[in-house]
Amino acid sequence: MMNSTLKALATLACLVALPAAALNHEDVVAPLPPGKFPVACSNVEIDTGRLAQLGGNPADYYEGHPDAAGNQRYITDILAHRDTAFVYSERVPLKPQLYPTAMFTRPEFAVLICHPTSRSNTDPNYQLPANGGTVPHMQRAGQAPKLISTGEYYSILGTELDPPPPQPMQLPLIVYSHGLGGSPVGSGYIDVAVQLAAQGFMVAAVFHADNRFSLVKIENLGDFAFAVAFFPMVVQMQAMRPFALKAMTDNLLGDGGYGAGIDRSRIGAFGASLGGEAVAHLVGARLTTSIFKSCDDTEQDSRIRAAVGYVPYSGHSFLPAFCDGQSGAASVNKPYLAIAGTLDITAPISQTERAVNLMGSSRYLVELVNGEHELRPQDAGDVITWMVTYFNAYLDVQADPGAMGRFIRMGSVTGGRSDSLVVDVHKPFASAAGEAEAREFYNTILGHYFVAAGQGEIDGILQGAAGPGWELTGESFKVWPQMPADTTTLAGPVCRFYGGLSGGPNSHFFTASPDECQVVKNGGGWFYEGIGFYIRPVAANPRQCPFGLLSVNRAYNNGFVRNDSNHRFTTSDSSILEMERKGWTVEGTVMCARP
Repeated sequence: MMNSTLKALATLACLVALPAAALNHEDVVAPLPPGKFPVACSNVEIDTGRLAQLGGNPADYYEGHPDAAGNQRYITDILAHRDTAFVYSERVPLKPQLYPTAMFTRPEFAVLICHPTSRSNTDPNYQLPANGGTVPHMQRAGQAPKLISTGEYYSILGTELDPPPPQPMQLPLIVYSHGLGGSPVGSGYIDVAVQLAAQGFMVAAVFHADNRFSLVKIENLGDFAFAVAFFPMVVQMQAMRPFALKAMTDNLLGDGGYGAGIDRSRIGAFGASLGGEAVAHLVGARLTTSIFKSCDDTEQDSRIRAAVGYVPYSGHSFLPAFCDGQSGAASVNKPYLAIAGTLDITAPISQTERAVNLMGSSRYLVELVNGEHELRPQDAGDVITWMVTYFNAYLDVQADPGAMGRFIRMGSVTGGRSDSLVVDVHKPFASAAGEAEAREFYNTILGHYFVAAGQGEIDGILQGAAGPGWELTGESFKVWPQMPADTTTLAGPVCRFYGGLSGGPNSHFFTASPDECQVVKNGGGWFYEGIGFYIRPVAANPRQCPFGLLSVNRAYNNGFVRNDSNHRFTTSDSSILEMERKGWTVEGTVMCARP
């Protein structure tokens, strides 16, 4: 007769034959079509006579380059209609480790704001000087911004409201931060702002003009000798960006013209290059403030619900941006999506991936194969599609309620560079009534994974009740501790087994399949502990989760030959594929979780 240990081994050896199923992010999608909304932008008209009098070219003022005598220049020096343009100033706080020379000053900042507008808006476009881009339907001098009304907003989307509300539509706001040495009206930047506005967002982009605070060029950031010699000024430049962005949002929300058109519950942030670092600080990342990798908080903004960094600067191996070993990224507490190129030497993807993996929030990294520190026109469709789908998913844009389902399925975008999602960890949204999180633990001694759904059990493990070596991985998925009363959830029980009795493996096993549960019960060797939690089981044919739900996939360590069987359950494709690279068997989708 087979003893209990052999029965346990034989039972799990059979289970690995389960048919594999699709991962979450597998769909290859086409780039989004152009947005439906006409776009208008704030007044940034240049006084060409004033420019000729002062000398230099527009970019000198957009980017803050000093003149030959060392006098500081900024766009506010040459604005034709300063009273109409969006300009603010803010006092820099007393933080010498962040602002060694800027403390107590009140620097001015100008902003380009683009937003959906009425189809009846006849304001002409403005051609930026010196072969610059085009500002669509630029706000006229002395006039208020022409925000789109709620009635027309829905009309453009195909829904007629009767009567159509005349008040401005409250739009999601994207706080926008350009790269070092650029400006919101620079090549590519204004195009992205306008495309985002056409998709239904209000976009507000600061003219950072970093040269006003530190004469650092993009090529200096990878120069160790430069960093050592001038690091306090590098830090000041980095810290001034989140300071300026938060102050911009404060002023924008309080503005009589734009404030009424912003939904304060739906604010996101986008940054490119150094701007990608800046928006990471806004959502919690700490900043390296000395060559010895000291760590400090910058300005943060709890109003931001999700952030995107395009080719985001995360420092270099000799001096990471987010403290020693990128440890400062662990305090990021809002969803963050990074899009980075594999050949980028200015903002190496290796440093970005290390930072993203440490973040304590939902976190994603899209890899652009052979991408450098650039935004090619042919890649714009990929970038906009990732950004808009992600923002719609995490900001809950009313015009696109199915965005989270599409984002869950989205794996790459056609056209442009080959792109793929190489890090994907979704942290569940706030639990609804009756829901809980099944939180994942890893044991550094056993090399085992375990999920616990009850808060009492979770607290006990953290306090050492299950023995040494257990630590949270940061991954989790939604479950119900009790059978939900709402029958539309189609939830079912999850059988929980333990193999550590009578010499079996010191491991737990979970299954939402009634048939599989019965097989394990009949096989012997695994002690049935009862119902661990409730969750939506995976459909039998085809074996996949409904649209909008996350696939919980299972990997097996093939430990039956060592009497060391263990399974991992995760909604992260990157985590499950990493287990496969380590020699585990991916058994496919076994449960379906609400995001």
